[in-house]
Amino acid sequence: MPPLKPIKITDRILYNKDNHYNMASIGMGKTLGKIKLIDKKDTLYIANLKSYYPENKELRVGTSLINFAKKLSKKMGHKGKLNVFAYNTELGGKQPHKFYRKQGFTTNNKHLDDILDFCIECNIDIPPSMHQGTNMDFKG
Repeated sequence: MPPLKPIKITDRILYNKDNHYNMASIGMGKTLGKIKLIDKKDTLYIANLKSYYPENKELRVGTSLINFAKKLSKKMGHKGKLNVFAYNTELGGKQPHKFYRKQGFTTNNKHLDDILDFCIECNIDIPPSMHQGTNMDFKG
């Protein structure tokens, strides 16, 4: 009798609850994060993205949620397009602009993209003028 093939079971599951897609870890027995997506005319809008373990970058919760949103956008006929309004509500808080830029998002302004790239390269904070919000798109 041939040996049995091992079955690879994923550690993460996604489930929809109250218009949020929640990501949980089976191994940890905890919710890792959530993303709220709104179907717009030709894109999927990220209304909220939250990682419950932002200090643990090895988990890559935000990246996993963005990848899910990209796949869902394609499945919905939006060709992978995503839109988000990145803003920093807390003084000294996380600056999502750099995260979204690393995920392939762009602003509608090449100068702002260059500023974000510089901030990422030099590991510095974004300018205060961007804290109030920056519209960013992923073209798919």
